[in-house]
Amino acid sequence: MSLISSTRARIRSDRRLARILHGGATGIASKTVTMLASAISLPLAVRYLGRLEYGIWVTISTSVVMLSVLDLGIANTLTNFISRAYANDDEAMAQRYFATALWVTAGISSVLGVCCFAIFHWINWASLFHLENPVLIAQVRWAVSLCVLFFLLGLPLNLANKVLSGYQEVHLSNYFAMANGVLGLAAIVATVLLHGSLVTLTAAYCSSILFSSILLNLWLCFWHRPGIVPWPSAVTLTLTRELFGQGALFFALQISGFLVFNTDNLVITHYLGPAEVTPYSVAWRLCGYAAMFQTMLSPSLWPAFSEAFHRGDLVWVNKTYRRLMRFSMLAVSFAAAVIGLLGRPAIRIWAGQAAVPDFWLLWLMCGWVVLLSYTINQSMLLAATQRIRVQAIYSGVAAIANLSLTIVLVQRIGAIGVLFGTVISYILFVLVPQGYETRAVLRGARYPQKVTQ
Repeated sequence: MSLISSTRARIRSDRRLARILHGGATGIASKTVTMLASAISLPLAVRYLGRLEYGIWVTISTSVVMLSVLDLGIANTLTNFISRAYANDDEAMAQRYFATALWVTAGISSVLGVCCFAIFHWINWASLFHLENPVLIAQVRWAVSLCVLFFLLGLPLNLANKVLSGYQEVHLSNYFAMANGVLGLAAIVATVLLHGSLVTLTAAYCSSILFSSILLNLWLCFWHRPGIVPWPSAVTLTLTRELFGQGALFFALQISGFLVFNTDNLVITHYLGPAEVTPYSVAWRLCGYAAMFQTMLSPSLWPAFSEAFHRGDLVWVNKTYRRLMRFSMLAVSFAAAVIGLLGRPAIRIWAGQAAVPDFWLLWLMCGWVVLLSYTINQSMLLAATQRIRVQAIYSGVAAIANLSLTIVLVQRIGAIGVLFGTVISYILFVLVPQGYETRAVLRGARYPQKVTQ
């Protein structure tokens, strides 16, 4: 009982810890809903669409997400800025940041829409997706169009999640994420029951996600925090310049991240064919569950670290970061080992033989998840403490090395070459240099003000 009492007392005395645990608890619930939805929808989609069309769908959906980097880093910058306003108890400042970010992002989305429309008809879809069937090529063209349209509509709306993160209210975002999972599953099930095509599936799924984003924005602005409604009159030129200045660094980081994480399916599709994407993407989704607990805590930890940084509370940052590293590495390593041992038979039962990855591909992917988990902790701390410039440099070099190695190796040893290229580049250009910067932050060398002792 003494342990329970002391834990409760600590939570009551540490508001940041309480919010982190609240976010983590709702993250567990959200992830559980998402996993259940995925467990039902993935085998359903694979069996309904077949290996080829499912590979196309995954390639389109993951590739379109790459366009999110074209918000010029404003979304991630908004989290730090809202955290700063929260640390200063300044709601008017938060409103100005939110309004400026939203309307600037809406302008960017409009420009992107015009550009996409201009170049769309010049793209050779048959060559890009390695296809010969004219019916399937036409479906790909429409599916890509719908994905891009819904994505651009949702780009400014997704900032609401960043506002909640900045206020350390990630638990509220998690509730809407649960709704996303349920609506997405309903869209897939409805498409299968109605015998819809690849285009129908894309339209139904994207519509469900957009609907959830609209509800979140209406609730945030007109119910939860009416004081930060992003009216156009709150937009200022000074904050626009500030957003673009910090956003440019996050933009460089996002470009690097998407080159590493979102080009795999495109590279495999182009050189090996879309059918090879299916076992690779299914294996990656399963291995991603190894970092489930870390994924749940990270959205709550980033704004908490950022707020502590602005208050100069180095003691809390050190203690929390070291505990996070120990917990996450133990949990991820154990889960990755279990997936490596049981993953292939589980995938065979879950999604069918067409989705089963190679033995060595699965084990290397498990190792990559452990490495990624370690570097995510580093990156989160550096981003929260505004060490973004050095991150952008390291990540940019890693992305170039990764893409180059991936293209070379995939043609020689198949899909596993994609992972080899990623692991090698990350060890050399992310893990080692970020380790140096992280130690400097924890020693207090990077703090702009006197820290709390």
